[in-house]
Formats: sequence, C-alpha cells, structure tokens
Amino acid sequence: MSLACLLGLSTLSTLSAPALADKVPEYRSVSGVVGNLTAVGSDTLSVLVTRWAAQLRRYHPGVRVQLQAAGSSTAPPALIAGTTRIGLMSRPMSDQERQDFTREFGYPPLGVPVALDAMGIIVHRSNPLEEISIAQLDAIFSATHNCGGQAANRWGQLGLSDEWNDRQITRFGRSATSGTYGAFRRIALCDGDFRLDVSEQPGSASIIGAVGSSPNGIGYASFSTSSPLVKQLSVSREAGGHAVFPSRASIRDGRYPLTRALYIYVNRVPDEPLPALEQAFLSLIMSRQGQQAILRGGYVPLPEKQLLHWRQQLGLEDVDAL
Repeated sequence: MSLACLLGLSTLSTLSAPALADKVPEYRSVSGVVGNLTAVGSDTLSVLVTRWAAQLRRYHPGVRVQLQAAGSSTAPPALIAGTTRIGLMSRPMSDQERQDFTREFGYPPLGVPVALDAMGIIVHRSNPLEEISIAQLDAIFSATHNCGGQAANRWGQLGLSDEWNDRQITRFGRSATSGTYGAFRRIALCDGDFRLDVSEQPGSASIIGAVGSSPNGIGYASFSTSSPLVKQLSVSREAGGHAVFPSRASIRDGRYPLTRALYIYVNRVPDEPLPALEQAFLSLIMSRQGQQAILRGGYVPLPEKQLLHWRQQLGLEDVDAL
C-alpha cells in the first residue's frame, strides 16, 4: 500500500473546482507526433506530468513520456547535458543555473509557467495553533533570521500556553535538491540558511507522515495534499497582519504569501519552433484538457491572461489549428 493511502492523503481535486475560462482552447491532435520524451526535475510537478503524459498518449499513441523526478535542481544539469529537453522546476532557475546554460548554448533557457501551487504550513492535528507569520517561520526554520525573526525553539514562543508552553518544536522540510526547499528558503527565510536540525524528507507525503506522527512537529508541503493527521495554518506576511488560508482563490490572486509558480524549462533556439513532440506536449498543457488536469491534480491553473500570453509566445495557435 502506498504512503498516501496509509496517511489517508487526499487532494483538493475532491472539492468543487472553478470552471475554466471560455477562451481556453481545446487540444487538437496533429500528425507526425511520435517518439520518446524525457522530463527531468521537480517531484512536485511529477503528479501533473503523469496526468499530461496519459492525456498526450490518448491523442498520440506513438508517444512515450519518461519521468525522472529527483528534484528541481536536477533539471538544469540535464538540460545542459542534453539528456532532456524538458526541465521540471517548482522554482525559477537561479542566476548561476541560467548562466551555465547560456554558456553552453549561447542563448538562455526558456522558462514557461504552467500552473500555480503553494506551500502549506502543517502542524499535528492536536496543535492549537491556527495561524503563523513569515517572521515566525523564519524564527523556526532559519539559522540566519534574514526575515527579522528571533530563534524559536518552544511552542510557547509562538504564543501557545499551558502544556504547550515548554514543548520543543520539531522541524521537517525538504532536501536541497528540491524546488520546494528553494522556494521556501526564498520566501519564508528571506534567502537565509536553514537550521541544521531540520529533518529532511523526500516529498510532501513524507512530511505529512512525519508531522502527523509527531505532536510537536511542523513542516511545509504542497497545499493540495491534506490528511486528517495534520492541519494547515493560515499565514500572514507580517506579525499581527491578516493571515490567509491557502485556497485556489487566495493562490490565484496572490493573497496567500507562500504562493509559487511551477515551471517547465525547455531548450529552445531563439526564433525557431520547438520540435514537434515538445510543441505538442506544451500545447496540451496550455489547452483546456491540460488545464483540467491541473484542477484534478489539486493545483491551480494559470490565470487566463497569462495562459493566453504563453500560448502566443510559444506559437501554439498554429499547432492547434485555431
């Protein structure tokens, strides 16, 4: 039995999903799309890529998509080495990663946002805490406190009392290869350094399992995954500010502070179209069917204006024969 089943994990796909905008076009198959496509990188994106790959095969049975989801930091080296043309990242490429790619090919990689996600802050279901600020997250997880927090080691330092006052905080996070690690570090730690006692986990399900079995635990995981073993907290940008719970609406409009975009990076020669297979894959993602897969996976589709912009940038109107 999978870890997800053992934990009773579910996604927001079980909730009523907003209808997609009428302007989002249907995917229309074209001839000549065959071959193997390898996608390398983000574990977070692996759920969506699996769904998109299944959809693509229904239109193009001669296509095989291979997925290697060891973390966002594995995508840039694979793109540079030529072992993939599809890099999956749950954070933007760093300046150094872009420079390394440009040094190799003479032009920068093309990063295409394909969906929105957010990092939910989870605690054990018995924890009475309901909300937390960015400064408090910095105080819990950071060794450098660039966001202005002061080290917090007990739950009483976050305002809990009685039997919680002296309980020691147990921290769970992702490894440095993860884009979630990088995104959390950028937003919640203000680019600071993690404490050495943060217990690294391989994915969201593992973090939920660890927090769910540790009454003093706290961690961060994709907002789209939930479990009765844990609860998610509302998050405020400033101490004493309005705390926002992660939802599709608060992520889409940017009110939830730990919102992020999910990216597909491609090796595209400027002013040249992508090869047919990569073009078909991105066309599917940016279609009504691909965006519906995002909803079913528990993530948030791109806002209509942004989606149509990237369809135009990628030349997808011609591919779909619109």
